[in-house]
Amino acid sequence: MGAIPHICNGADIMRPGIKEIHGEFEEGAVLLVKDIRFGKPIGICVAETSSESMQAMAKGKAARNVHYVGDLFWQALKKSD
Repeated sequence: MGAIPHICNGADIMRPGIKEIHGEFEEGAVLLVKDIRFGKPIGICVAETSSESMQAMAKGKAARNVHYVGDLFWQALKKSD
């Protein structure tokens, strides 16, 4: 939960902040990051490593944040509802 404000301000996803990894994916895959408490999307990221490698990591950058709650992309999506 402590990582959420940082992610919502554009920070990349670091391995210690990941509580669950769903599915299998390769490096470069587009990932949806969700709030663990409410399950709401808070970011769209690109994997820096495969799901298998990510599971084995203890620290380091796991994904690059490309869109997050409140950025221009997110605001445009809300307006289209």
